[in-house]
Amino acid sequence: MSHMLFISEEGLKLLLEELVSSKTVIAPVEADGYFDFKTLRHAGEASLNYSNTRLPPKRFFLPQREVVFKHGPGAGFSQEPEYGFEAVLFGVRPCDASALSILDSILLKPPNSDPFYESRRRSITVVSLSCTRPMEECFCNVFETGPLRGSGEDVTLTRIGGGFLVEARSSKGQALVNGFESLFRNADAEHMQEYGELSRRLTEEMGSRVKAVKERLVRLEETLDEGFFQQAAQRCVECSICSFVCPVCYCFDTEDYLEKDCYVRAKGWDTCLSQSFTRMASGLDPRASRVDRLCHRFCHKLSRIPLAFNAYGCVGCGRCVSLCPAGIDIREVLRRWG
Repeated sequence: MSHMLFISEEGLKLLLEELVSSKTVIAPVEADGYFDFKTLRHAGEASLNYSNTRLPPKRFFLPQREVVFKHGPGAGFSQEPEYGFEAVLFGVRPCDASALSILDSILLKPPNSDPFYESRRRSITVVSLSCTRPMEECFCNVFETGPLRGSGEDVTLTRIGGGFLVEARSSKGQALVNGFESLFRNADAEHMQEYGELSRRLTEEMGSRVKAVKERLVRLEETLDEGFFQQAAQRCVECSICSFVCPVCYCFDTEDYLEKDCYVRAKGWDTCLSQSFTRMASGLDPRASRVDRLCHRFCHKLSRIPLAFNAYGCVGCGRCVSLCPAGIDIREVLRRWG
């Protein structure tokens, strides 16, 4: 753990006000009874006492739809759109920050890194906010992606009495802290004692929910019970919400179309649960049944991604658990095979 600083409640309000006045700041905002990440018009809009957002902040790095290039007489030359923008993503939960670290290992892997994603990762500073009251469906402890610290943020904030502990986790994070140096002071022994007590409480609380040996999950395909997935597939309504709310899912499809006199190629989110996702031009589909697709989803997240990228395709945020209309629960897979 790097050197800890402390910022008071009032100091954090001043920090947010200064950031909003000088940069694009994206933070959780309450809207229609739930929370979502939005660009702040003023610092008071930010809701930092939130449980979690319904949608992850992944879309600021992997947009739901984006143009890859245009080409034609109207465009002159092959033209790539502007990649990213300078911004501060503020108040992200550690699980969502850790998801970015996982996406880094996949989308930034040489020699074929995604230049759009890379540009956004480089230009957006991520400030995480520790989760001191995890929701019932959360299981970030299994993958060590929270609840206090993630692995993809630039700065970590942890709420304690009277303010927040602050830890710069990267050069971008250190630059942000250095830019507002007067608002911070060194954390003292009392602050660190409170942090230690909080860590112990959360470790005990989260450990009592789901316990899994991650190393066993990579052998999931060898040991899985097909009957379990058949029962789950009978309930699945193929809405794909589990993929679209997942902070780690990165599957996409492309489309080509004409826009006036320009040829355009765009890409957008897709899901391995879609009936057409693996269908080939010949009509052959290696995963034609719902059971095959559901089984693939879990095996890909818990077995294939770890083997290929040394990172799990899940951070335990619990969104797929709480939002699945059929009650399909990835924690059952962890309990059975983890």
